[in-house]
Amino acid sequence: MDRFAAMKTFVRVAERGTLSAAARELGLTQPAVSQQIAALERHLDLRLFQRSTRRLALTEGGETYYQHARHILQAVDEAEESAGELSAALRGNLRLHAPVGFGQTHLSPIVIEFQRLHTELVIELVLDDRVADLIAEGVDVAIRFGELKSSELIARKLATFERILVASPDYLARHGSPQSPQDLASHRHVRFLWTPQGEAIPLLGPKGPVTAPVRSTFLANNAFVLNDALCAGLGIGGAQMPLVQPLLEESRLVRVLPEYAYAPMDIHVVYPTSRFLPRKVRAFINYLEAGLAGVAGLRMVRNPERYV
Repeated sequence: MDRFAAMKTFVRVAERGTLSAAARELGLTQPAVSQQIAALERHLDLRLFQRSTRRLALTEGGETYYQHARHILQAVDEAEESAGELSAALRGNLRLHAPVGFGQTHLSPIVIEFQRLHTELVIELVLDDRVADLIAEGVDVAIRFGELKSSELIARKLATFERILVASPDYLARHGSPQSPQDLASHRHVRFLWTPQGEAIPLLGPKGPVTAPVRSTFLANNAFVLNDALCAGLGIGGAQMPLVQPLLEESRLVRVLPEYAYAPMDIHVVYPTSRFLPRKVRAFINYLEAGLAGVAGLRMVRNPERYV
């Protein structure tokens, strides 16, 4: 048994939760992965997984071995990375995760250009509005909006953007323009499906925070769909400046209650905690920061700490 190969396979199975997912990532057959895990268990005289019909779970001993094995593999990666620092080529897999609207509009051109510059990288870009489990899903770098929950992940704030209320000129011509946040209760409202505040939205105004009641009549879980609904005159709704800026310039949408806005939202780049940050991750984060600097509606955070 190649103990290092078996250890690497074990870590992938532990993080992916299934033999088939680990096999696909490692380029092996599922029986080959199963044989490596079985051989490792015999060598250790330890059962590493509790097996079920759908997913594998680490035993207590398996969890202990996983923590040590993961650090060993990271140390090997660090040694190889250090030895190859003189090489300009970035190699390996780079898996990215980001929200759909922002990812499709502003992130994908940056990622595509980064791939063009680093042809020996294999890049996977997953656009999804849910919060991914970076460890379990093998994500190297994720883009996340808003306040972050405390975790074992490392986060770096890249930028902030404004969120404003907008509507189509046609809607306002038919229904009138609200003169105060309280007037929103008598208008149709368009909003994101999973907004935690529900039928009340928090705004910041000239005299501080206010809570405005709304009557939601169209909800969706996609920013593009919401913007289309607003342009179609379905109501008043919140919009992210980086996504709605072109629609404002084309007068397809206009700002409502311009003295009021949602609290600014932060954009973070997030990656799994590790003493060793792979060079491909450092290079992408630096390239991402430079690319976002040209996006209208974003205020970049001037952070002197760069990954170099």
